[in-house]
Amino acid sequence: MENIGGIDDCEIEFSPGVTVLTGRNATNRTSLLKALTGALGGSAATLKSDADEGEVELQLGDERYYRRLERTQGGVSVEGEPFTENEEVVDLFASLLESNPARRAIERDDNLREIIMRPVDTEAIERRIDELEQERSRLGNRISELDDEIERLPALEERRTRLKSELEDLDGEIQQLRETVNDHELDPNNADAAREAVSELEETRQELQQKRNQAETQRESLDALREERQELQTELDELEQEAATYADLDERIERLQNRERALSDTISDLSAIVEFNQNLLSGDTNPIAETEDTDVTAKLNPASESVECWTCGKTVERETIESKLEELRNVVSEKHNKQQEIKDEIAELRDKRNEREQRNKRRETIERSLEEIEAEIDRKKTQLEATEATIDNLVEEQEAARERVEKTEELRNSELLDNYERLSELEYERGQRETELNNVEDEISRIESLKRERSQLEAQQDEIREELEAQRTQITDLEKEAIDAFNEHMNAVLELLEYENIERVWIQRKEGAEFHSSHGGYRGGSVTQFDLNVVRETEDGSVYEDSIQHFSESERNVVGLVVALAGYLVHDVHQIVPVMLLDSLEAIDSERIAALVEYFSEYSPFLLVALLPEDAEALDDSYARLPADKLSS
Repeated sequence: MENIGGIDDCEIEFSPGVTVLTGRNATNRTSLLKALTGALGGSAATLKSDADEGEVELQLGDERYYRRLERTQGGVSVEGEPFTENEEVVDLFASLLESNPARRAIERDDNLREIIMRPVDTEAIERRIDELEQERSRLGNRISELDDEIERLPALEERRTRLKSELEDLDGEIQQLRETVNDHELDPNNADAAREAVSELEETRQELQQKRNQAETQRESLDALREERQELQTELDELEQEAATYADLDERIERLQNRERALSDTISDLSAIVEFNQNLLSGDTNPIAETEDTDVTAKLNPASESVECWTCGKTVERETIESKLEELRNVVSEKHNKQQEIKDEIAELRDKRNEREQRNKRRETIERSLEEIEAEIDRKKTQLEATEATIDNLVEEQEAARERVEKTEELRNSELLDNYERLSELEYERGQRETELNNVEDEISRIESLKRERSQLEAQQDEIREELEAQRTQITDLEKEAIDAFNEHMNAVLELLEYENIERVWIQRKEGAEFHSSHGGYRGGSVTQFDLNVVRETEDGSVYEDSIQHFSESERNVVGLVVALAGYLVHDVHQIVPVMLLDSLEAIDSERIAALVEYFSEYSPFLLVALLPEDAEALDDSYARLPADKLSS
């Protein structure tokens, strides 16, 4: 590292396991750990106060990670490629320096849940839950649609069986008729004559029926157009009759508006007169002079005072003027009422005028529609006339064809004609049934494929249901896992460190409402709490509840470190950052520091701990030592 904290230039090397950084205070041990925190991806190290740029580089195996700091006008800029981009995890659970949030939370008795659960992206979980719920709803709707289709399957299968039976009956009857026809076909003259005559007659008959159906459709269309024309004409007649009621609307509105403006001017003038005289009587203005011979009664009753009118000069009592003013107020009130009545009438007339405009637009629309209908009626009539003419021609052709058949004596004296007609009908009917059967079988095949789709969708539903459950319980599971980890390791550490008067320290989970990110993680806004509980033991063996605030600095440091260790384990930080850093342990005695370091070394591949020389002496001799004097260039 160069120009980091209090370090000018330095290069150190450490191996997996425990590395003890020994030295007195102010020997840049913390600067080293902060620099390493920055290279790992945590909060960046501080630039040396007298330097414009600095750098820390970490090489782990063949990989190189670094942070570069540069002083700018706005402060210090930081760039580089650290070991991880997850700064929060490094600061919370890997860099356990004095400023570590978990240790500070114990010092301030803050909410431990917020510390341990901070790396969990609750908003991402909630978004995923919303996505899964939407997908589940979509799958449910699709399955419901498929169920409706699949319910048709029994009826389709029954229909298929019926059609197959009908086809077998038709095939039998057709086969019998063909044998009969084949007997006649032994005589070539009769066979050719029968086939040609019947074929011609059947074609003419079918074409005639098609034209008659077409004519009927055209007549129905004409009737519908004529009925629509009649309805529109009736509506148009009604609109034209009503038009007279709206004839003078504009004139009436203008007349009322003039009256309303005149009333408004009158009200304004009268109101000004009332206000002016009221001010005179109240003494705000004084053109009214009291007479000099004001008697005692007037003084006792001011309303009986005699005053000189400012307009005519006559002497009148104040009460008379007030009476006149009251009459004027009543007139103003009546004018106001009349003005409102006129405004209401104007509003009503304007509504009618709007209605008139709408009716005019409707009338124009009807007139256009009538023109279009008339043209369509003419076109349909022409088509119908042409169709009826074709029908007449086909009737004549059918009669001629029948006569040609009847002229054949052999056909007239045999059933060949009827057999041919029946055979033609049966073959046509069989074709219809076969087409219907094919359609039914295609539909059955399609629905069978829908059953397979439904099975796949149900499997997807099960997967979504499982993932939803996992997503919804993920936070709760992490909370419980964190609490279990803390309680387990806290018990082990307390037993290891042998704090005589601490019986137990544990976290108890206080249920919150249903999870929802918009309310801090839970629906309803009631976030789960981690309550830290403490039980102490007296010299006589009795126990009592206590508060973390009554712990010594040493005890609070231990609890804070175990909180950080619980987060380290719950969030699998060793898979993200293989290094854990310990500092500022002076408040804990040497023997307990040694036990604590040994305990923590089991959970991190690299453990660097900064200690005073006397505290370092209590640690296992197998640990690597790194004297602080190596931090100087």
